[in-house]
Amino acid sequence: MENKIAVVAGGAGGVGEGIVKTLLKNNFTVVVPTRSEHKAERLAEYVRDIKTGKLITRIGSVNNEETADNLKNFLLNEFKQINLAVASLGSWHQGYPIYNYPVNEWNRILNDNLTAHFLAIKTLVPLLSPETGHYVHINGFGAEEQSPMAGPVSMAAAAQKSLILTLSKELENTGIQVHELILGPMKTRDRLKHGHGKPDWYFPEEIGDYIIGLLKKEHSSNALHYLLSKSAS
Repeated sequence: MENKIAVVAGGAGGVGEGIVKTLLKNNFTVVVPTRSEHKAERLAEYVRDIKTGKLITRIGSVNNEETADNLKNFLLNEFKQINLAVASLGSWHQGYPIYNYPVNEWNRILNDNLTAHFLAIKTLVPLLSPETGHYVHINGFGAEEQSPMAGPVSMAAAAQKSLILTLSKELENTGIQVHELILGPMKTRDRLKHGHGKPDWYFPEEIGDYIIGLLKKEHSSNALHYLLSKSAS
């Protein structure tokens, strides 16, 4: 894992920060684009005790073309190629039946939970090394199950799954490995702070460990990986 470059889109979020921490422990240089300076500072504080690797935060994410292009130009200038791209993007919204969903919420969810993933692929896949490149997409169990009153989120998750399976087919002769991790509820810092979390839920850092296992070829090379709970794994 020495001298590897990773980009974690969504790395300042609840699951992403655990992945970032694990990558730093394995001596990666990790670039994290984020829309929020507060989240960038919170992430830096969270990994302050890790003395290996290097964290680089960038204000601006992949949720629109302009900031995605800025990120791509920065990565090209600094590194030319990257070894690992992780997309841990999206937001949750629940509260309306489909027939009554506000259009502004529909559009926001589509942008955050689908278009952002499309832009992450356009930005990061061309930079992946054909010899060592891995693209890891983080998805939720909404890709497999429907959540009443959260129709747009479930729909976008299913569309994400289709997007990544298609990407895997398109890249199968390039040497770049594509993985989709479908996760159940996670024991994120914020959930634990509010007393939520079950013993068989994964910690975000454990997802980072699993990704390291993918790079070391300790797991199947199939595009789909289900990590719903420890009891189901």
